[in-house]
Amino acid sequence: MLMASKVLTNRPLRETAVLSLGCLRTGSASICEALTILNYQDVHHGINAAMQPADWPIFSAASDAIFPSLPNYNGNGFTRAQWDQIFGPCEAITDMGSFFASSLIAAYPKAKVILVERDIEQWYASMEEAIFGTTWGYRADFFIDFLVPLFGGKAGTTIRKIMYGYFESKDVTEMRAKAKERYTRHYAEIRAAVPSERLLNFRLADGWAPLCEFLGRDVPNVPFPRVNERQVHLKRVRDRQNHFFKMALKIGLKRAFPWALGLISIGLGVFAVRCPDLRNNMLAPLPCASTVFGKLKGVLYRGL
Repeated sequence: MLMASKVLTNRPLRETAVLSLGCLRTGSASICEALTILNYQDVHHGINAAMQPADWPIFSAASDAIFPSLPNYNGNGFTRAQWDQIFGPCEAITDMGSFFASSLIAAYPKAKVILVERDIEQWYASMEEAIFGTTWGYRADFFIDFLVPLFGGKAGTTIRKIMYGYFESKDVTEMRAKAKERYTRHYAEIRAAVPSERLLNFRLADGWAPLCEFLGRDVPNVPFPRVNERQVHLKRVRDRQNHFFKMALKIGLKRAFPWALGLISIGLGVFAVRCPDLRNNMLAPLPCASTVFGKLKGVLYRGL
């Protein structure tokens, strides 16, 4: 079961011991599950972070402080105290933390860094399907730009903002064009910033042994987890979109019901006035109905 951050005041402040900073779509859900099995507490992953609305304004502020290409960039950087608003209770950070790798390495200088790298073509194909294709497009635009904001949601707009900043792009077309170069640079920057004794270049196929040796943990007596991130991510996107659609439908029906009831009442009143014989034949089995329509008829005559 993937762990996630909750409201900071509900949990203890812990030492962040592990940063898994491989890019999205490189097995972050599997690493998250592995770290949870190794008994790291409150492992942070974007799959669950999406359900923490209090985190999104902090991620947005971090983006403005870190990414020069954003229109509201202020160059202030983000301190450990600021990151602790999200990650303070987390002994390990994965997935979304990769966008802010350099800042997190500086904020948590004692943390060990895991770097999972994937074939760049396979990575790009996965990003196209699971990230670019679900965060942009007509369906995504409807939910992110219109429907979700009706309920105060900020996850979609913040994810877009983070990605515009990280990929140094003004739109998704430019993002796609720059993605592979940014991917290559991401790994080069981390390897240059982290001392070799704190860095593990890891492949999921390597299994438990090198990971546990690096972290100083015993090898667990369970298979190394291989989470199908594509299915997990796409299901999460569909579930959240369906959730907001149902909420909107419920509110829309609630607001429309009085109007519909009023129109039906007017229609029945007009029917009672204009077709009295047909009305009486239809309502003969219902004694109280004649009284109701009599009152409607009187109201309509007075109104007319």
